[in-house]
Amino acid sequence: MTRLLALAIVSLLGVKSPDAVLVVTSRGETAVPVARDEGHPALPVPLLSRLLPITEERFGAWAEVAFAGEPFRFLLGAPAFVQRGKVLPISGGAYVLRDTLFVPLQWLAEYVPRLFREGYRYDPVTARFEEARFAGVASPPPAAPVPQPPVSVAAPSALARRNGFRIAHRVVVDAGHGGSDPGNPGRYLPRGVQEKHVNLAVAKDVQAELTRRGVDVVMTRTTDVLIGLRRRAPMCRDECDLFVSIHVNSLKPRRGYENINGVETYFLGEALTAEARRVAQMENDALRYEGANYDDLRDDVSFIFKDLETNELLRESALLAQLVQARTAATHPGLDRGVAQAPYTVLTTATRPAILVETGFATNRRDGQFLASRDGQRKVAKAIADGIVEYLKRYERKVLVGASP
Repeated sequence: MTRLLALAIVSLLGVKSPDAVLVVTSRGETAVPVARDEGHPALPVPLLSRLLPITEERFGAWAEVAFAGEPFRFLLGAPAFVQRGKVLPISGGAYVLRDTLFVPLQWLAEYVPRLFREGYRYDPVTARFEEARFAGVASPPPAAPVPQPPVSVAAPSALARRNGFRIAHRVVVDAGHGGSDPGNPGRYLPRGVQEKHVNLAVAKDVQAELTRRGVDVVMTRTTDVLIGLRRRAPMCRDECDLFVSIHVNSLKPRRGYENINGVETYFLGEALTAEARRVAQMENDALRYEGANYDDLRDDVSFIFKDLETNELLRESALLAQLVQARTAATHPGLDRGVAQAPYTVLTTATRPAILVETGFATNRRDGQFLASRDGQRKVAKAIADGIVEYLKRYERKVLVGASP
């Protein structure tokens, strides 16, 4: 949302911008100064929390402010917030200044009284936020948790505990291509073996490795069938932690192309190199096999929600990609081609950290032989699983800070 649109919202809503808000409760009256450091009126949460039933929690680029136990989630700097799974536009975002969290005045003046209408009201003329004198704080009815980013609290299985996990985890593993879409031609794969076959074999080995360690795995496909690119990542929802798509790279004939080898891992983003653009175009060409016209089916709310989540998802996806790449490159006979970003269609619908692993080049003799062998497939799969497990354990350390072991 642009600054002009944000200003238009302020104008349309007629939000008053005072120098201070008078908070009136049974404990007295306190003037809370209004800040405008980011160009819109905002209030310091630490001061509000002394006067009202407000708590705050920060994690990465997000801040969660709970009013009487009802959570509101702000992506810092974004002109919207998430409440009960809905993205609500606002004139300006929450932000942090000198380690103090500020929330938009509009949130306290409009949204909180709307939800807690029996307990609080705001007078825009006098800039007075008042606790109802003879009515208790109205507690809102229970609501489903905000869906992203999730913090799984389900107890792990005995097998998962033995492998060092403290909470349950679910991963979606995607075997690229399939059915009428064979993937790349596989110059150095054995006769009759195509990329789709290698992808499925490696994906099943990743599934076996993760299952052995107590991680729940959902496969996008377990047989030679075609699954639409935009329908794969959405299989990772609810309690799912991450999405991993398995592929084999290749090159069109050109001078020296058979010498290019190695493994590389991608996460969603703008392709910054010619190589990233080439690989993304090659994988996205699979859309021609789907025989469907995919218009953008996202409604405005889901589009905004995905836009707000992008920064956090990209950070987590980048970390996942780095960990998987490091493990896979250590066991691969080819080069470590590193981590890059590219606009893969299969990743655009992800609402969890998501990566795509190009496990080697079918146009390179050594890579092709390695990926066609059961030993090579198992080595790559174990390395990918090792990277996933390392990511999940780091995730646990982040979300379970202070939790009992």
